[in-house]
Formats: sequence, C-alpha cells, structure tokens
Amino acid sequence: MSNDAVSFNLMDRPWIPVTMLADGSHRELSIMETLASSNRIRSIDGDIPLQRFALSRMLISMLYSIFGDDLSMEEWRTLFDHGVADPEIMDMIRDYCDEWRSRFDLFDDTAPFYQTAGLHTEKHETSGLERLILDVPNGERFFTTRSGSGLRSMRAAEAARWLVTTQAYDASGIKSGAVGDPRVKGGKGYPIGVAWTGHIGGYLVEGANLWQTLMLNYVSRNVFELGEDPQWNDDVPAWEREPSTPQTVDNLDQPVERTGDTSFFHGPATLMTWQSRRILLAHHDETVTGVLICNGDRIKPQNAHHHEMMTGWRRSDSQEKALKRPLVYMPRKHDPSRALWRGLPSLTRGEEATAGDTTIRPYTLKWLDQVCERRTLPVRLHAFGLVYGNNDAVIDASIDDILDLDLAVITSRDPDLGQLLKDAVNAADAGIAALGNLAANIALCEGVPTDSPRRQAEESGYSAFDEAFRRWVRTIGPDSDLAGLRRDWNHQAKRLLLKLGSQLMAHASPRAIVGRTVTDGKDKTKSTYYDAALVDIWFRSRLNTIFDTQERD
Repeated sequence: MSNDAVSFNLMDRPWIPVTMLADGSHRELSIMETLASSNRIRSIDGDIPLQRFALSRMLISMLYSIFGDDLSMEEWRTLFDHGVADPEIMDMIRDYCDEWRSRFDLFDDTAPFYQTAGLHTEKHETSGLERLILDVPNGERFFTTRSGSGLRSMRAAEAARWLVTTQAYDASGIKSGAVGDPRVKGGKGYPIGVAWTGHIGGYLVEGANLWQTLMLNYVSRNVFELGEDPQWNDDVPAWEREPSTPQTVDNLDQPVERTGDTSFFHGPATLMTWQSRRILLAHHDETVTGVLICNGDRIKPQNAHHHEMMTGWRRSDSQEKALKRPLVYMPRKHDPSRALWRGLPSLTRGEEATAGDTTIRPYTLKWLDQVCERRTLPVRLHAFGLVYGNNDAVIDASIDDILDLDLAVITSRDPDLGQLLKDAVNAADAGIAALGNLAANIALCEGVPTDSPRRQAEESGYSAFDEAFRRWVRTIGPDSDLAGLRRDWNHQAKRLLLKLGSQLMAHASPRAIVGRTVTDGKDKTKSTYYDAALVDIWFRSRLNTIFDTQERD
C-alpha cells in the first residue's frame, strides 16, 4: 500500500486510551466511541500523565462547538445530568463528528489532523521520534518511556496521542526552518516560546465518569460577572479553521509588540487546540517513522484570564511595568516542590473573597460555584504542568498531582470552610517548620552543620502530612461540623509531629544528649547551652503554641 492511500481517521479508529468503569479494563477507543461511551468510562489515560490533560482539553473543545459557549445554568445541568444516554444529546454529538470527520485523518493529503500538509525544509530532512515524545530529555535516553527501536517507529495511534500532547506542551528553542515561513533565517526557526498549555498550571476537575469530567470543565461565558466582556469572537477548535500552512495566521499569531493584546486569544476552544507548531509526521503505511516540527503561531499568556478557563491567575507588577499596561495577569504555574493540598486554600471560594483582585481562581471553579452550588459531588482535582529550563528549551520537571474531595470544599459560600482549610495548611507548615528547627537544633548540640538535617526533617514531615491531609480533606462535606473537623485535624497533626520529633530524638547522638555551649551568631558576647532534652522541650512548646492557638480561635 502506498502512503497516498493510507488513512487513519481518529473519529473511528481506536487511539484514545481509557479505563472502563465496569471492570477497570484498559482500551483504546476512537473519538466517536469515547464520546458515545463516556458515561461508562472512568478516565482517559495516556503514555504519560500529561496526555490525559491534553486529550481531555481536545474533547472539551468539541463541546463548545456542539452545544455553544453561552449555556444557561439550567441548560448546563440538563447536559450534565442526562449525558450521552439522552438520544437527542447523542445525536448532536454524532452530527458534529460526522460534519468534521474529514479533518481528523492523521495522514490526509491536504489537511492532516493537527499537522501541515507538504511541510518541509530546504533539505527535506525529518527528525527522529524523540522530538515528538516529551519525556525524552536531551541527551538523557535512559529516562524515557521509549528507547532503542521504539524511537525509530511507532503505531499511528500512539503518534496521534503524542501529536496532540506536543502541540500542547512542546518546549521552546530552535526548530526546523519550514520553507514558506518568512521568519526562518539560515534554515532555522528561532524560538517563539513554549506551546500554549505549557504556560499554565492546569487543573482538571474529574467526576465519576468521563462525561462528568468533560462537563465539569466546560464553562459557559455566563460565568463572567456583569461588566466583564470575555470577547469570545471566532472561537472554534483548530480543525474548524482553514488548513494550516507554513506561514502564520494573521489573527492568531501574536507579534512580540502586541503581547498582552487579548484579541488574539478568541476563547477557550481556540486555546485548547492552539497550533503552536507546524508539524508533519513521516510514515510508511500506518507506521510513523519520523517527524518534522517547525514554529507555528506565537502566543503569550499575559491577560488571557478571560479565555483560558483551566488555570489560576495572578496579577504581575513586573509584567505591568515591562508591557506598560495598567493591569496584567499571568497564569499561576504549579511548583513541583509543593504538593497540591498545600495550595488548596487559594482554590476555595472563601479565599478569593479576601484576596482582592490580585489573584483569580480558575474559571472552571467559578462556573461550578454557580451550577453545582448545593450539590454533593465527589470529585478529583487533578493538577498538571511542566517546568521548563535553559530558556524554556528543555523540560526539567512535570507535575501530576491529585486531591480527592467533595466539590463543596471549593465551591461553598461559607467563609468558615475556606478559613478552616487555610488554617489547616498553615498549621501544617508551621508544625513542619518546628520539626525542621528541632533537627537543626539537634545538629547544633552535636556541633555539625544544620542545613541538611533541617531540610531532611522538613521533607520527611511533608511526606508524612501528605497522606494525612488528603485523608482528612476527603471527610469534609457541605454539612460537616467545622469545629469538629478543626479539632480532628489539630489532634492528628500534633500527634504526627510528636511522633516524627520522637524519631529524631531517638537518633540523637550521645554528644547531642550531653550538649554544648553555642555562641550567638550575631552577638558574640551571648551564648546558650544546647542539649537534646532542652531542644525537645522547645519543640513541644512550639507545637502547643501552634495548635492550642488554633483550638482557642
């Protein structure tokens, strides 16, 4: 079979990895199969966790075209409750998929899915598939999910998943220079920045099944308050636009001098399928053997807060000065060293009320505040993101963190619930800092450096609290006894810290037990005698201060 006759249409060929609800089995399904059985699917999976986010966003973008972007709360609730079991809803989905089916062929001659037909360089070279696979660090092959012959070829289904993920998360850096791109100099495409989704700290609210997940992240423009104009103009997924060429698209490609100009964003469906790169897969029959990746449409995240729904935002003084704009918001990216539960207070409705206009919660959560205000709904808050290094040209770390809770925890109007979460996290931070001080003080008793013992104690503290907090937050519901929850958390946290402190004391050396005189680092005329028993008393006293104050409040 020649390449000209090859077709792999993602609408009806299996390529999306899913886990089924009934038996936990893993399958690959087409787009149509995935949507039609979304009420029977637990979740989308992937070769790496980030694929779940990229593929979910692609499917969510379809909902905007199928059902519109201005649903009322009642219309949204009807869609959420009825789902694909409703013949009318399923007919709308099927009609849309049939209408745009031709744009989902991975190997189409004129409009290959998420690619640019005829893309080539002056020398007509292609790259190895390691350029398509995000978890292949430059020069670090031993850390990849694929190696050896696995990088020389892959199935069309797998290539399609990586294609969507690369368009979402590709690192910056020099790309191949496409013939026809006027920006190319000396055969090279110079950096335009990371792909769109790489700019954000993504949140996916996951429900009991895939249909719930898609709907929980599908936000109507009615989320915006009176006076806010989101300007979702010409907001359609990439496959509804003209097939791409090596050249940029005038109303999409954002010139450097127009960074922060919101007219380029268009809306959520556009950003969820943004074509940051021009890509073409090389293949033999249905086996993909290489890839060409060139620059696509440049876009920067400044002030996209009314268009990108799945991340939090913060006001940036430095960007306001750099762009000479009175107001600039930037995405709140995830910190790989900080677990998701530690940032939970910033996602609550009560916290937003006290934060003024310096931070904005994800609009997915703002919408759920409205449509699910009085619902008891177990959900999983799933955080995704990448950390780039070396001028954003390489991937340093990835974020994949989850938190199981009732939706009421983050949508409740009760300010006391938001304060409870804030106090619980603050108490954990303060207690773990006290644990670190204990470790440092034991080191002082022994006459050894303190930095490493402090760091190791704090790391072990957060590791131990990770499971405890996640377990505790799952017990919170819309009608919970908040005073009882506060007491329960304080008792758990204090007991856990005392246990960790006892472990540190058990490993204290005889020299620490005897102790020594330590001269004050700032005032050499002052000194304090340190021994293990004394610093343990200080530690316990500090815990009493932290948690007894919480009880009194």
